[in-house]
Amino acid sequence: MIAAVLALGLLGTVAGQLIYFRMIYGYGSARASLVVYLLPVTALLYGAVLLGETVTMSAIAGLVLILTGTALGSGLLRLSRRAPVPASP
Repeated sequence: MIAAVLALGLLGTVAGQLIYFRMIYGYGSARASLVVYLLPVTALLYGAVLLGETVTMSAIAGLVLILTGTALGSGLLRLSRRAPVPASP
């Protein structure tokens, strides 16, 4: 039993940390920190699938806002910008 707990704890922790450090190295700390914003998505999915909770429209609207903000923060989705107006002399 102790071996199982150690294996699950160490393998889960080590694998997660290695993936996270690789993300920091490859994408930078600002983009890697956006992973935290995806936790509500998995929480809603697990609640619906494992606990039989109902998914409401407000929860879906919240997920759309979270995913849009994460996409904007990561650079996956970019807003169009207008050309700068030159300053008058």
